[in-house]
Amino acid sequence: MAKKIVILGGGGFAREVAWLVADINRASVGDSWGIIGFLEQSPERAGQVMNGIPIIDMDEVARHLPNLYAVAAVGKPSLKERAVMQAEEIGCSFATLIHPTVQMDTQTVSIGAGSTVCAGSILTVDVFIGKHVIVNLDCTVGHNSVIEDYVTISPGCHLSGYTTIRHSAYLGTGAVTIERREIGANAIIGAGAVVVRDIPPNVTAVGVPARVKVG
Repeated sequence: MAKKIVILGGGGFAREVAWLVADINRASVGDSWGIIGFLEQSPERAGQVMNGIPIIDMDEVARHLPNLYAVAAVGKPSLKERAVMQAEEIGCSFATLIHPTVQMDTQTVSIGAGSTVCAGSILTVDVFIGKHVIVNLDCTVGHNSVIEDYVTISPGCHLSGYTTIRHSAYLGTGAVTIERREIGANAIIGAGAVVVRDIPPNVTAVGVPARVKVG
């Protein structure tokens, strides 16, 4: 029997997560999922339908408890964390969604609850991924890397071995790290940036090589 899941979010990535769920179901590997709807932070769109799936409100979510899973499909880490807290408060569990095409060493890769790993990504060996992390399309994560809770890694990012990404950092599309670099909590790495030195927390770094923006 399919497990019930609500997708937290109503934007483009939420639609992509619905597609990911459909691919998981077609592959018939592991759990299958029945999407009850998209849940947005604001209720104004409740009752509308997006790609054949309803946008629902919290009352509808509550009707499916207690056996309901959620996954946050929100790229901005602070908004993602808010959505997760809302789902936790009403008693949702959290699904871990891994696309069937993802390659990884299942013996040494750890992925936390609520995280999503999208099509074409590769997680090599001895990789730790925390809770509510997004690893988007066609990313690579090298050996002995640590990705903490609520991190978002946009499409086409490549993390070399021993990379550490702290809580709620955000990596833009195509960002790259060299080996043994650390990106601080809440840091934002711009699209296409190449991280060749550690990035402190709470800053934005852009360029090749990535430099912290001032002002």
